[in-house]
Amino acid sequence: MSTKGSVANADSFYKARVWGMVLNATLGMFQFGYILSILNTLMAYFEKDVYHFSEDDKAKYAGILNAACTVGAAVGALVAGPIAKKLGRRTSMIAVDVIVIIASVLTLIENINVFILGRVIGGFCVGFNSTLVPLYMNEITPLSIKGVAGAFNQIQICLGSFLAVLFGFGLPEADFSGFQGQWWRIMLGFPILVAAIRLSLVFLVFTTETPKFLVYNDRKEEARDVLGTMYKPEYISEQLMILEQTREEDERAGKVTFVELFGPRFRLRLMIGMFIAFLQQMTGVNAFIFYSTDIFRKAAGDDTAVTLSVILNALNLLATLVSGQIINRFGRKTILIVGDVLITGTIIVTAILFMYDAKTALIFPIFLFIILFGLTYGPVPWIFIAEILPDIGIGVAVLTNWTGGFLIALGYPLLADPHVIGTGPTFLIFGVFDVLALFVLIFVVKETFGLTSAQINDVYSGKVGDSSPKRNEISLQGEYEKMYDS
Repeated sequence: MSTKGSVANADSFYKARVWGMVLNATLGMFQFGYILSILNTLMAYFEKDVYHFSEDDKAKYAGILNAACTVGAAVGALVAGPIAKKLGRRTSMIAVDVIVIIASVLTLIENINVFILGRVIGGFCVGFNSTLVPLYMNEITPLSIKGVAGAFNQIQICLGSFLAVLFGFGLPEADFSGFQGQWWRIMLGFPILVAAIRLSLVFLVFTTETPKFLVYNDRKEEARDVLGTMYKPEYISEQLMILEQTREEDERAGKVTFVELFGPRFRLRLMIGMFIAFLQQMTGVNAFIFYSTDIFRKAAGDDTAVTLSVILNALNLLATLVSGQIINRFGRKTILIVGDVLITGTIIVTAILFMYDAKTALIFPIFLFIILFGLTYGPVPWIFIAEILPDIGIGVAVLTNWTGGFLIALGYPLLADPHVIGTGPTFLIFGVFDVLALFVLIFVVKETFGLTSAQINDVYSGKVGDSSPKRNEISLQGEYEKMYDS
């Protein structure tokens, strides 16, 4: 039997069941985008109602509240892997949704300190889902749809961000009484509904663990039963055999320790992975995700700021929807280099326009930036990082990424203050970093597109010649199969 041919068969699985599992799991990534973006329009409203922030307090608390979320996310991302390994993927999903509900309730209480606590806990759930959902997805998606299903992660993030900003249209301008005056609570409480939907489906419909988790925990017959709900009868034994072989090979290979991670074998690729993760943040994207309404208010005035933020997030969503075509045609290194050059250009133009007060023209480079990001630095860094690093290395890269997010969340509103350096020079910092990054991308980063894990190991160890294709080509787990599994 040709394992590769049959596993790749698009008719080997039950589409409704598998796609239902994908859509339900990725509600966690929707939460990711929504929770990160929700303050984008709310902070301006909190000047007029609820907290009655002054302009200075708004900038201070916007930085604190967004930074609190990234701190929680860094912790959540690091602990999700070990917890999911211990408790199981499904049980972890239930736990994080319960915590999302608690965090959201805290943000509804009209107390700034409780609000900050709610943001920290909500951020923990964001980071936890950022690890758990890709792990779960890659254990339940057949090889033939793995790429398309994987794109749903970024699509759901963009969709969550888009809806969070879109809800800003419901905020009242003057009359804060009645239902309109409570709209801010609807916005902050919306994750409760999303968590309740995923919880309901996990309890009532998708009631089993992933087959890989069951096999790795000596529950072979349960794994066979679960595979029977996903795959057609003639493919069940084959899938089970792949999982058992994967477990045997992983046990022979052993775990990669932190000592080994920083040793000669992995040191270079770890530094590259951390750099790429940090670079994703230093494109300046979260300055727009967190603060686009304020940025557009400076550029176009109060009347159109929310509308422009909605358009920005819609463009990000549309670009992400088509990014798969680019990813499947060009190399990772090529996309990262071209993306860096084009994004740097838009950031520098944005900085110059701010510095010369040419605000009417600002909209165009900002919109171009978000399209370019959605096509390149949105999806590609995590594909590349997962290809070059073992599980604990990915965890370190995730921590680096959230560290960058923390610095931008806290630092951008402070630096952009006209009494400090202003918006233009702040964006110029991003531009300078991105210019310097180009040299690392050209001379240090190595291409991984189309290579198996064994071939990537050879590339980064300096060996010459191609390795024959290994189990990554046929494994149920796909290119992220090692992600947070140890």
